[in-house]
Amino acid sequence: MNDSIDLKRIRHLVLLSEELHFSRAAERANLSQTAFSRSIQSLEADLGVRLFDRDTRSVVLTAAGRQLLASGRELLGCAGRLLAEANDIAQADGGELNFGAGMMAANLYLQDALTVLRKRTPRLVMRVEVNHWNQLVQRLEQDEIEFFVAFTCDPARKSDPRFEITPLPAAPASVFCRADHPLIQQKAAVTRQQLLDYPWSSVLFDEIAPVRLHELLDLPAGTAAPLALGCNDLQLLRGTTLGSDALLFTWRAWLEEDLRTGAICDLGRLLQPRLPGGGCSIASALVCHAGRTLSPIARQAIELITAAAGRPQQG
Repeated sequence: MNDSIDLKRIRHLVLLSEELHFSRAAERANLSQTAFSRSIQSLEADLGVRLFDRDTRSVVLTAAGRQLLASGRELLGCAGRLLAEANDIAQADGGELNFGAGMMAANLYLQDALTVLRKRTPRLVMRVEVNHWNQLVQRLEQDEIEFFVAFTCDPARKSDPRFEITPLPAAPASVFCRADHPLIQQKAAVTRQQLLDYPWSSVLFDEIAPVRLHELLDLPAGTAAPLALGCNDLQLLRGTTLGSDALLFTWRAWLEEDLRTGAICDLGRLLQPRLPGGGCSIASALVCHAGRTLSPIARQAIELITAAAGRPQQG
């Protein structure tokens, strides 16, 4: 038995089973009757079974032919779906997109990017995992995602030869507190050392992020920020900031409404001396396998995320 299957001949099997007439089946296959007959004979030879009993007056499926016909139809259906899916992927009209994002990237860049992508490709199925760099690297290595965009503050990660890493523009960040916080009420300027007198809350940017907050805020070398709450729930962080003396370190954009109404204040702008450059910022990077071709829809998603990251953030 030949272990290769020619889908054209499987289609001829289906056509002849429907017509039970060589001439009509050959016409539907756009073949001569002789060529069509040879195709059926070749299929029977490869499969090692007789599929049709035929004489000068009739064509009838054999018992083996009836058993294999259902599988033949299923095979053709699978092939059709495969071709349709391949066409969707090639044209970026459908298929699947699996990628990852860090907390900040998900909050800042994904809504606009995925809204545009959804409008362009309404049949696309997307799965987005929001997690930290280490976990997303594992998903990438296991080919569970095509790429990810996440924060990292470790320079060694940015030079990993296994991956193509594209830095994105940094987003403004600062230390925030409620409007009637003691540091806001005092008449004297707020010093960096005073920031260490209060417990801090922070989004869990990365497993090692709390260690490097002193660098972002230009605190003395070796200073450990008094992180009392690390959390990936933005509303919980907001609520505890409004209801306590805790200071919140995060990117600025998601607090814009509270800053506009005055419910939350930006302590970074009150510090004396000011932070170098007038403030601090945190950045993400796009990460994919080095030397591997991304799917068309992944390339579209990356273009949209990059464009969203490039739009000016409120600082």
